[in-house]
Amino acid sequence: MNVLCFVRGYAFITMIDIMDLNKVMIIGRATTTIDVKTIESTGTAVVNFVVATNRKYNNKEGNTMEEAEYHRCVSYGKWAEVLGEYLHKGKRIYIEWRLRTRKREDAQGVEKYSTEIIVDNFIFLDSKYDTEHTHTENDETDDDVPF
Repeated sequence: MNVLCFVRGYAFITMIDIMDLNKVMIIGRATTTIDVKTIESTGTAVVNFVVATNRKYNNKEGNTMEEAEYHRCVSYGKWAEVLGEYLHKGKRIYIEWRLRTRKREDAQGVEKYSTEIIVDNFIFLDSKYDTEHTHTENDETDDDVPF
């Protein structure tokens, strides 16, 4: 791929191989208490929840305005269980991973799309959780310890 680069005031075109990137990072608050469910066919735990983020800006009249954005999130496995146990309505959380868009047809045959964040990395941000817990995809579990 040819890419136009700017370095220290000089412009040049170069060939580089750029990988695709699908990464989301947000800090917000859970809008409800989470219920853990189980996927019957696999026995895998799953949680679906919504995180709200707020943005402040000044309108044309110079008044400070605030708007909320609501992000659908889903997590699977042991981290779904951790989220279900410790993430409650109003609690702040940092989450990251990737976006997934699903397509379905409604009863009239119209295609509908739904985008959600697949959560695999998270940090609980409020100081008063039942227990402190931080998770990243590279965490080792007791199962990984050879003794």
